[in-house]
Amino acid sequence: MLDKTAKAIFGTPGSIDPAKLFKMPLPMQAEGVRLLFEMGQSVDQVRARLGLSVAQVRALAQAEGIFSRGGEGIGKEFE
Repeated sequence: MLDKTAKAIFGTPGSIDPAKLFKMPLPMQAEGVRLLFEMGQSVDQVRARLGLSVAQVRALAQAEGIFSRGGEGIGKEFE
C-alpha cells in the first residue's frame, strides 16, 4: 500500500526517471526538478535521485524558458 504522504498530485518522486528527464528540453527538465521539490523532496534527495550536484539542481530549479512544439508555447507568455 502506498503511503499517502509520499504521493503528490503529479505522482511520486520515483516516477521522474533521470534518463528520460535529461532527454527533454531544458524547460521541461527544470519543471521535473521543481515537481520533485513540490513532492516534498529535499535538495539532497533531488541531487541523489538525478545524479547532479547541489549547484546543478539549484540552477535547473531556477531555469526558465518556453518549450514549444508544433506552434504551442508552454512556459512564459510571449511578450
